[in-house]
Amino acid sequence: MVFKRTAFAAILVLACVSIGSPRRALAQVTGLIEFREGGRIRQGLPLVSLAREMIVIGTDGWLHSIDPTEPNTQIRQLGQSYEPISVPLFRNQLQAEFGKGYEVVSTSNFLIVQPRGRGNRWPHLFEQSHRGFISYMSKRGVRTRKGRFPMVAIVFPDEVAMYTEFKKVGIDMSRVAGVYSILSNRVMTHDGRHSSIIAATVRHEAAHQSAFNSGVHSRVNDTPRWITEGIGQLFEPEAMTVTQTAGRRAERVNVDSLRELNQQGLANEDGLLATKIHCLVGSDEMFEDVKQVNQAYAVSWAVMFYLAERQPQQFAAILNHTASRPPLENYDRDQRIEDFERVVGMDVHDFGNRVTRFLRSL
Repeated sequence: MVFKRTAFAAILVLACVSIGSPRRALAQVTGLIEFREGGRIRQGLPLVSLAREMIVIGTDGWLHSIDPTEPNTQIRQLGQSYEPISVPLFRNQLQAEFGKGYEVVSTSNFLIVQPRGRGNRWPHLFEQSHRGFISYMSKRGVRTRKGRFPMVAIVFPDEVAMYTEFKKVGIDMSRVAGVYSILSNRVMTHDGRHSSIIAATVRHEAAHQSAFNSGVHSRVNDTPRWITEGIGQLFEPEAMTVTQTAGRRAERVNVDSLRELNQQGLANEDGLLATKIHCLVGSDEMFEDVKQVNQAYAVSWAVMFYLAERQPQQFAAILNHTASRPPLENYDRDQRIEDFERVVGMDVHDFGNRVTRFLRSL
């Protein structure tokens, strides 16, 4: 997943918004505005206003961070209500953006941009992933809603084309099979290399996209990364999105995450995993440490998988709580730990030891 640091991100780790959620907009903002960004005139709905920064969602779902005090921004109230772009117009815009070598395929929930002649494999994968995500969440009591925009997935013919696009849009990442950008609201991947690895990555990134478009996460509040990445890891196994195998727990295990935990000895002895969980619940520092980032993803999966399998009410409660937190409100360490312990009903270390015993049973 890709996120952007802006002025308001000083108090946010993820710069994210619950699309189409008017209760999150400031009271003085009532409708569509026109503004200039990057030399182009754009339209959108202001979601949050600060002294020197306004977060605006475009009619196509992009998030824009603009400075309302900058004369070149040229903000103008249009006196109209906000309406998302129509699907036919959006499709035409994507076709024009990517050119004749690509086709734009519509599904119930997506616009898939892919090289011509690729058939239905990619549309099926994205649609299946989203439907599986919504089904899984709804069965566990997580609040979901229909997104206001078709989700966009871009499939490039190879890694070179994908990384060229990354450079074009300012994404500084390497050695990845795909990303979800919360600013553009797009998943980007490529049609090459090991298909099983790419498919798992797509399910991970598609889970991010589904979460931010269905209200499971918010795009303008400080959601802990163990939650967002734990959800991504949770949906990497194919069984999570396939009805025939979704009922078998062994098939739902993220074997890469479990292997990492076993290799690091975190699943074998009480106390070790609990310490890591305490660190993740309190802050996102493990994700920012190259020596601990793999552990951070694996531990996040372990917590989410345990909650989803053994404490589904608490699984729903933690997601519903973080999705409904106020925008731009700092989520400090003590409050994160207090909220977690309140939801799971026990001390973090006691919870961690329960997760350790659960992992031994897998």
